[in-house]
Amino acid sequence: MRKKALKILLGMAAAAFILTGCSNGKSASAAKDSTAADTAGTAAKSGAYTFDGTITIICPVKAGGDTDRNARVLAQYMQKYLGVNVVVKNVDGGATVMGLQECLDSKPDGKTLVVNGTDLFVPYMQGSSKINIDSFKTVGIPIIDNTTVLAVNAKSGWKTLEDLLNASKAAPDTIEYGGKIGATNQLCGIAMNKEWNSSLKFIDVGNNAAKMTALLGEQTDVINISYGLATDYFSTGEFIPLCLLGSEKNNLISAVPLPEEYGLSNVDFSKFFWVGTNPDTPDNIVQALADAMEKVTQDEEFIKTMESYYLTVDWMPRDEGRDFANSMYEKNMKPYTEEFLSNQ
Repeated sequence: MRKKALKILLGMAAAAFILTGCSNGKSASAAKDSTAADTAGTAAKSGAYTFDGTITIICPVKAGGDTDRNARVLAQYMQKYLGVNVVVKNVDGGATVMGLQECLDSKPDGKTLVVNGTDLFVPYMQGSSKINIDSFKTVGIPIIDNTTVLAVNAKSGWKTLEDLLNASKAAPDTIEYGGKIGATNQLCGIAMNKEWNSSLKFIDVGNNAAKMTALLGEQTDVINISYGLATDYFSTGEFIPLCLLGSEKNNLISAVPLPEEYGLSNVDFSKFFWVGTNPDTPDNIVQALADAMEKVTQDEEFIKTMESYYLTVDWMPRDEGRDFANSMYEKNMKPYTEEFLSNQ
């Protein structure tokens, strides 16, 4: 009780000090400090856990991709609602395993988080890592990326998914599907061939940037890519999105059809943006992070920013987020494990 009372008094004193500073003309920096103090003061009064120091979000891939971009936007808004500095650290290597392991090795104080998506499951499927979603405490899933499309170069002459599949059936194993070996896009190729009775030939061209370069230069025939990463090529007409690789329409790109519109099974390789922390982190700390993240997903500016990348803000806290991620793995990835492993 005494400690709680002291926290409240300190919060009130800090707020009074900041207000005095604002009245003396230090409005820019003082206003920012006042927001952080108000956030911390409110949390202290409600009995919620409050953070100090810096929170680090580990992004387990190189800077520049969509995962890195999403992590940086999330960090910006988490900082707003937690009242402390939130930074992103890129830890690339081992098909995201190095970044995941660094989070597992961190102190269980909630100050080290890690972000990932379906790629988290690939090393687990391969048997090269025992790390999966259940290795962590899930903070939540704030974003769903239902924007993965199958894209071709306009010079190919294919305008629909039906055109591509007819060409594949007429000349099996000659239509090249470019991606990164050992990644989810290779799994996607296996799923498409199996579900659509097609014969696309997988070739290793590298990551997302390399895939787009290869398609633009006609070094591969078809790729899967997040719509937001290739918006410029779609808007100029250089790339054509043949179908959405999801289970339901994305209203932000409503013109892109689902496979079911061609009488085919939907192949769902949409992605989720998951956030976790050390499994020994106390529940009250995890809950404080989840509460802040929920506020982020209700922030109109955050929602508009995500929608500008065609992403859907859809808050799934803790156990709900963990269960959703695991169900995506069970339904959309695990059924193709045997063939995936045989092609490594």
